[in-house]
Amino acid sequence: MVGGWRAEELCDFSSRGMRLFLAVLATFTQQSLTYMTALVVPVAAPELSKIMKVPVAMAGYHMGLLYLFSSLSMLLVGGFIRRIGALRMSQIALMSMSVGLALGATGEVWAFALGAIIIGVFGSSSTPASSDILARYAPPKYAAMIFSIKQTGVPAGGIIAGIVVPYLYYNFGWQGIFYGTSAMCLILALLLQPFRSLFDENRNPNYRISPVQAVHTLREVLLPRPFRHLVYATFTYCGLQGIFAAFFVSYLVLELDFTLVEAGAIFALSQVASIVARILWGWVMDRVGGARPVLAVLGLSMAGFSVACAVMLPGWSELAVTLVAIAYSATAISWHGVVLAAVAKLSRPEMVATNTGGVLAFAVSGQFVYPTIMGLILALGGSFGTGFAFAALPACAVGILFLRRPTDEEM
Repeated sequence: MVGGWRAEELCDFSSRGMRLFLAVLATFTQQSLTYMTALVVPVAAPELSKIMKVPVAMAGYHMGLLYLFSSLSMLLVGGFIRRIGALRMSQIALMSMSVGLALGATGEVWAFALGAIIIGVFGSSSTPASSDILARYAPPKYAAMIFSIKQTGVPAGGIIAGIVVPYLYYNFGWQGIFYGTSAMCLILALLLQPFRSLFDENRNPNYRISPVQAVHTLREVLLPRPFRHLVYATFTYCGLQGIFAAFFVSYLVLELDFTLVEAGAIFALSQVASIVARILWGWVMDRVGGARPVLAVLGLSMAGFSVACAVMLPGWSELAVTLVAIAYSATAISWHGVVLAAVAKLSRPEMVATNTGGVLAFAVSGQFVYPTIMGLILALGGSFGTGFAFAALPACAVGILFLRRPTDEEM
């Protein structure tokens, strides 16, 4: 026996153990490249701003535009997943994001904006699609852990961006960044094809998609109190994730005098910490039997580490800055598996993708609002530290909210 499965089951393509393994592998890889795609411009921003002669605050506007369209698309993506299947939707998303990245190689501002819209619209399907797949195969007892393992694809995408973007820039020029990452998305879309029949067996080609579904999705996640509290958490926590992704590398380069390679390495190390932390938080949730206490600790902790980011100074050592980045990443970029497991637990099986999309619509709204506000702070002459300090306040408030004793129907 291995983890509750017989050895022969792990070697049988049709067994539940092998299906779960393949489900985690497929969803992890597509999640990794989806997040990498969103980070290409922010990680390259210090150099791109010099080449294109635009302020580095444009990275915040780019990410804000990307997540604005992502939040709108998430309200409808559940219907498309039910109709064409979660894996096919993931393939379409990867191919579309490949186009969005390639547009960046033109060097035109309009192309960056259009690319951000394309990546936002199609990338929005990544997490709802993966939740739809995993909810069918993950044993309830280990659901939080399995969802958290899958969600390590997000920091893995950050690691890829932190390493690959500087490598492509210094070896192939700024256009090589966009052509190289575009090719990675296209290749993965093709590699997923053999799994289509396995993971899209629940699709319904006759399912009717209507804009009215967006209203129904909003009602599903805003009226019940447990879902509404998850919405509060995802908006504020994802906002902190958004400003870290959009501005942390630029913060280190422009205010703390690090090189792009050094800043990229620190960013990548912080993502490694998030991989470990995501699995840890999922394990803790499975042990305590609910999401509320975990989300309370996460909210209060990330608020404190956001303040730590705010007070960093040019004289700080590389080790000190790295430790702050790791602590920030282990909280503000590591809560996703807990929330997704809670959504799956609260949802009817056929509503997992829809409700996940509804909750995450507010999450990516946070990734739109927070980087946009940070960009405005910088444009008005403020500092990166000011933005991180203000962002800590809502997270602290949500953390306190989750300290309340849950009712019987809550996660």
